[in-house]
Amino acid sequence: MTTLLRLCSAFLLLFWMACGAQAVEVIRDYHADITVFPDASIRVTETITVNVEGDQIKRGIFRDFPLYAQDARGFRKKVDFGLISVERDGRPENFHTENVTGGIRIYTGSESIFLRPGEYVYTITYWTGRQIRYFDDHDELYWNVTGNGWEFPIDRAGATVMLPDGALPTRTTFYTGPMGSTAQNAREIPGSNGLEFQTTQPLGPNEGLTIVLAFDKGLVAAPSSEETTWWFIRDNLNTIIGFGGLAVIFLYYLRSWLVVGRDPPKGVMVPRWDPPEGLSPALVNYIDNKGFSGAGWTALSASALDLAVKGYVELDDLDRSITIRRTKKPVEGRLQAGEAALMAEIPSSGDALVIDKANGKKVEAVGNRFRQAIEKEHRNKYYKGNAGYISLGIGLSIAVVASLFIFGDLSEDVYALIFVPTFFSIFFGTFTIGLVNSFRRGRSLFSKIITVVALALIGFVALSTMALMLISMWMDLEATHQIPVLIAFGGILLVNLLFFYIMGAPTPLGRKLMDGIEGLRTYLTLAEKDRMNMAGAPKMSPSHFEKLLPYAVALGVEKPWSETFETWLASAASGAAAADYRPGWYHGSNPGGFGDRIGGFSSSMASTIASTIPTPPPSSSSSSSGFSGGFSGGGGGGGGGGGW
Repeated sequence: MTTLLRLCSAFLLLFWMACGAQAVEVIRDYHADITVFPDASIRVTETITVNVEGDQIKRGIFRDFPLYAQDARGFRKKVDFGLISVERDGRPENFHTENVTGGIRIYTGSESIFLRPGEYVYTITYWTGRQIRYFDDHDELYWNVTGNGWEFPIDRAGATVMLPDGALPTRTTFYTGPMGSTAQNAREIPGSNGLEFQTTQPLGPNEGLTIVLAFDKGLVAAPSSEETTWWFIRDNLNTIIGFGGLAVIFLYYLRSWLVVGRDPPKGVMVPRWDPPEGLSPALVNYIDNKGFSGAGWTALSASALDLAVKGYVELDDLDRSITIRRTKKPVEGRLQAGEAALMAEIPSSGDALVIDKANGKKVEAVGNRFRQAIEKEHRNKYYKGNAGYISLGIGLSIAVVASLFIFGDLSEDVYALIFVPTFFSIFFGTFTIGLVNSFRRGRSLFSKIITVVALALIGFVALSTMALMLISMWMDLEATHQIPVLIAFGGILLVNLLFFYIMGAPTPLGRKLMDGIEGLRTYLTLAEKDRMNMAGAPKMSPSHFEKLLPYAVALGVEKPWSETFETWLASAASGAAAADYRPGWYHGSNPGGFGDRIGGFSSSMASTIASTIPTPPPSSSSSSSGFSGGFSGGGGGGGGGGGW
């Protein structure tokens, strides 16, 4: 009885294993009939016998076919392809196609029809062109019969080739295995004269059969010079549009910059102790920065200080707010545009403008009116941004990019990878601009060193991050074969960013005033002994300090100017009265010396104002003959497939 039970158990185990073996989805046989025509086109009929178990193959199979290949020189070319028919078990089968990365996918079957388990024979017929390789001593068909992208194992694979006029190949070889393999687990069928091939062992998933046949030149037509030219344009259309557009955009911007963007030559800079041509502090900031620095808050701070020094307002410096309060003193003469706009906010004695978080929206509106008043009166007078030239350049760039998307041959993956050159160009553009700005005139050596070190650290971290990003994405980038397009796209962005920064230029009047402003900056930053050696320079005094303090704030040199005055206050020569200096226009809650009060207030006023503004809502290289350096997966054809 025990022996009988053991025999039954063994029988059941063998039966279960046999059923399990049959329940595997596999390609039983894969055979390709390849016909080469005299015009160098190829007709292929693939007969694929599959075992269906309803696992991956539910409705049918899909077949991926590459639409790009490498020519004999290793350059990427676009091949011709046309689907002729799809059959299942000898009868026409429903099918549909979709584009995939680098190729086309052919789905057999219908969405609503599910297959019963069993064996099915699919026949897919298509034609293709530009698959023949031309060498000096022979022509060649280097053909990936099965493709190396199948999700299923292939028990047996083979191919039959028919050359024009019954010609025979002069040499043949074959390769099997995964992509890049040089294994030769196949054979020529005896008696086929090198026109029929068969694998000698099964192929695993992502393994394939590739064949190579050489034949006499002239057996198939070689492309004419016109065809070669047209094919070159078609194969490189993305690169031509991308780099051609980049060159046109760069030359346009360069010519425009040479015509309108170059700064007039600098004049002679002479240190001076008064603002040029009676310019207000806000206007000095506007001219010196070719627009406003710090979103205009530095200019507004300088104007508030200037009004305070003149006695029109008083400033209360509290822990978390600043109050600009109107005094009883009437305005004498006509105020300049920015100061007039600021005074309009506090027209009567006792009126106050409180700068804190609670009044952020009001402060923002005041800042807008302040900037608009200055720009309305002085726009294009001292500096021209040449916005028209920039707009035309941006329009030209948009046209080039649009041409790439409309007329180019971009894969869907390129759209997702566009952010890589976008990120690179924006980073390098802003990094370069930041580095240039770090060496702007008037900045202290310590400030320049700190800025350069900070930028270097940021650059190191950013470049390291980019390198890791590129390494992780390189396979995807290389698979698209469109890296030049991404480089051109990034170049277009970078050119626009850089010329946007350098296209503006001072007018002759602006250049003259900038020379005068540079002279004032030099005076404000000179050491005391150098200032005393200047013929005719006024002696330091509270009134002289107060008169130039708003300009020092506008130029970003209030710290050295305040330190010079504080040193003068501490000296014995200034006298006890000067040592007790307390400006009536400033009331601070912070204890400490002068530098901690007036100087510190001047340095931080703009940042204090800016902090009150509400935050906006978030918004492979070369190729060769298949006989030298060939491998499984090389040549034309290829692809793969699976079930759906």
